[in-house]
Amino acid sequence: MPFYFPGKLHATRYEEVYQRLSLLERLMLLREFIGVTYRRRFLFFQDQPVSTPFAFRRNLAIAADRQFRRLVISRRIWRHHEVLRPYLNLIFRHFLFGFLVQSFRRAHLAQLMPAPAPGSYYDFFPNLLSLLWFNRHRDRCQAVIDQLLTQVIDDSQRSLYVFALLTISRFHEIFAPSFEEIESLAAQVRACSRPGGTPLGIELEFSNLGRFATFDAPFKSGCSDPLFQNMKFYEAFYLDDVSWRLGGYLDTHIRGLNLLSLPRITAQPGGFYEYSMVRLDYPYSFSMPLSQDPGLVALYIEEAIDFVSEIKPHSLHINIEKTGLGHCRPELTDYLCLLLLGGDLERDERGRWRERRLADNELRGVIQRRKHRPAAGAKAKEVVEYSFLRLWRPGQRDYGYLPVLMACKGFQFGYNMELSCRDQVQAMMAWAHDPQPLAKTAIDHFVENLARGWEREGAHPRELRQQVAGELRSILERRNAMLE
Repeated sequence: MPFYFPGKLHATRYEEVYQRLSLLERLMLLREFIGVTYRRRFLFFQDQPVSTPFAFRRNLAIAADRQFRRLVISRRIWRHHEVLRPYLNLIFRHFLFGFLVQSFRRAHLAQLMPAPAPGSYYDFFPNLLSLLWFNRHRDRCQAVIDQLLTQVIDDSQRSLYVFALLTISRFHEIFAPSFEEIESLAAQVRACSRPGGTPLGIELEFSNLGRFATFDAPFKSGCSDPLFQNMKFYEAFYLDDVSWRLGGYLDTHIRGLNLLSLPRITAQPGGFYEYSMVRLDYPYSFSMPLSQDPGLVALYIEEAIDFVSEIKPHSLHINIEKTGLGHCRPELTDYLCLLLLGGDLERDERGRWRERRLADNELRGVIQRRKHRPAAGAKAKEVVEYSFLRLWRPGQRDYGYLPVLMACKGFQFGYNMELSCRDQVQAMMAWAHDPQPLAKTAIDHFVENLARGWEREGAHPRELRQQVAGELRSILERRNAMLE
């Protein structure tokens, strides 16, 4: 069984901590610490000898040693005392999350959970249960994390290996659930489940600067982010290496590889903190769907927002595999119904309604086609990305994310979008600057076509389709009434 403890830490108090760990805890520590490398070991091992006995074990040790030497926060960054606690808090939280995922994976909960969809992300249920458990026990978790933060800051300890070691050493204080508690979590998951037949993926963007996260520095409009300073230290604290289970990513919205290109020179440091679910590898080349269950994906979104509650939610991208299109060509009012439902209607400083996602020029695309590949050599799947959606905190609106997910899926199966929405973007932009109420017939037409789309998909029972159709009609009528 492979284990790893750095030679540089021998004869220190950290070795004493390590010696007190059980064999299982040592294995969990190794797996979580090498993180991304462990996950993409099929790439890492290509340049390592694999023909000798115990090559796999030795390669894990090599990976861990490389990570130990690499994942040390620099002294220059450590001097930024104002951001130490917020960033270290994220590191410890994600290490704790990883240990929760490993624990739930070993719990063999198949008999308690809905059946997983074939081809979807293999850790979907362990991830979801870990998010639920952490958010239910946030105070208990944060109390331990605060103690560890104080310890490493007082000791000027900058090694992420030590952070992971200290986290696993306190894990038994945090996670000791009873069967009743596990059953309660599983019951919540079952209650939210709405099994479907179409692969879904999501991308969540967060920023305390909102749309200004990727604007040029002179145009930040006085916004500030004292906690994370626009995530400009994301790479310096190696957040890619600790947030990989949730697809952590810093999105600068800068395209182009030239480091001396004008956008890179003029842009302010940092960008959007993103969970891209599900990226499978470090270079962001491969991905796979999160689930086929829109009810559980909606729950996943809400729990992920709560998990990083100190960063404001900004935007939501929904990815739906293209397995079929409808026959009805969408009209402008159909796209406006989508904006009315999932966009961001808000009054400006003059009291006028605006749809901020389009009116504030936040988007690089409204509905886009992409190719996603689950593994090297695998056939790429065509995916439709709905990227105009606002991300909001649970309870901020009088409806959740399930109607939005179902609307996008019904739209995809109910309408023929061969031309995407390029021919309607200018009219959508004009409406966003001065939103006007839609005719009731337009809303009825939209909901009826969604219902036909769900029927064409053939995955949801009639009762659910009728229920969601009624809920969507009610939501659209309420939001439409705000504009009258």
